[in-house]
Amino acid sequence: MAGIDIVKAEGIEASTEYPAHGHKVEGGVRARTVSPPEFSLWLVTADLDDGASITWPAEHGDESVFVVSGAFQIDGRTCPADGAVIIESNVEVTGTAVGPTRIVHFGPADTAPPSGGLNGDPSTEGHGVHVVGPKGTWAAIKEGQDSHFFADSSCPTCRITLLHVGRDSVYDSSAHSHTEDELIHVIEGEILLGRQKVGVGDTLAIGGDVRYKFRGGDNGFRFLNYRRDASRQDFPDPDRPSVIEGGEINGLAKVMDLIEA
Repeated sequence: MAGIDIVKAEGIEASTEYPAHGHKVEGGVRARTVSPPEFSLWLVTADLDDGASITWPAEHGDESVFVVSGAFQIDGRTCPADGAVIIESNVEVTGTAVGPTRIVHFGPADTAPPSGGLNGDPSTEGHGVHVVGPKGTWAAIKEGQDSHFFADSSCPTCRITLLHVGRDSVYDSSAHSHTEDELIHVIEGEILLGRQKVGVGDTLAIGGDVRYKFRGGDNGFRFLNYRRDASRQDFPDPDRPSVIEGGEINGLAKVMDLIEA
């Protein structure tokens, strides 16, 4: 897929079979794939019954689970609502819903760790699970704004980026592009691309180096942004330099809301 695609959650029938790549699920689940079928990244939304579990296979890429509601217990830790779990490539682990739980699950179509990216190759040793609380790892928070990373492609053992962006009122982004493919999934409010609306539960898939801009809805929005590897943000304005995206490199506040075992 090249360009921009919007996948609407409305009309996608929930399945009791988990549609992600090789994952084993036990217990009650109602899941949907809300990403384009031929894209380099995939996204599954799921409602899990209390005690339902997801087991990761021996071979998978860097993946993330964002907890919309309820809680998700994994690797001896519990991730609360608005937190996220980073499951690094090829880690075999099982996560379990604590109470009825809704999640957004991101992953790459290519299970091999990325190589040759802006931050170099990740280490092949020492892979594990990061459990990150709602405040994230690096954050830029002002009145009416909340942008924070759960992962920013700078970890020695993974290259995944998962970013939360929130605004409380109308917002117009600058025209820009990213060098990596990305998925934007709306969890509150709405964003608009021209006359096209991306609402709660919908996903925006954007190819690398595709220029776009968006406008936030009147009542604001919250969305998640997922990429497989480190990215550079480019702007059409020749006086505005490109930036490598990340927390520390862009001067965000160090939060490190990490949940320990």
